[in-house]
Amino acid sequence: MTEQKEALLNFLNTYLPAVALVAFILIILGYIIYFAKLKNKDSKFLEKAKNVALPLAFFSSLLAMLMSLIYSDYLGQAACGLCWFQRIFIYSQVVLYAVAYIRNDLKIFTYTIWLSVIGGIIALYHEWLQLGYSELIPCPTTPGLVDCAKPTFISYGFVTMPFLSLTIFLFLILIAIVISKKK
Repeated sequence: MTEQKEALLNFLNTYLPAVALVAFILIILGYIIYFAKLKNKDSKFLEKAKNVALPLAFFSSLLAMLMSLIYSDYLGQAACGLCWFQRIFIYSQVVLYAVAYIRNDLKIFTYTIWLSVIGGIIALYHEWLQLGYSELIPCPTTPGLVDCAKPTFISYGFVTMPFLSLTIFLFLILIAIVISKKK
């Protein structure tokens, strides 16, 4: 690995977990606020959220896709089998959100919420494995893929690559819930 790639890898492994942890806390606060106060369909917040939902969903899923590709293709960090399953659920949403964004179709959230829920479950299980807990189901390792239980990085004792994935999926689920209630 070249010095530039090593520096980028160190930068991402240092600052990406911090950003993800802050984002995760904000997302959890978003869930709490939404379910505690803002379930009212006539809320001004919901009206404003409707206007930015598609761009937020599209660009956050696009960012997740680009970061996974930077890690695997540019920096040479091989993805495990569970990482590939999570990628399936995030990459497909990039395409769906792009089409919905172009067509300004908010109905897309009724479909993508299920992709985010399934991807989030996979990410949660993957996080479970990488934190050292035992396998409930075997890791889909094949020749050329790394072990699912081996973290690419671990920060703050629990922030791993699956945690980043879980954060994106939770964010997309929150957007879908908010928009679904608005309709």
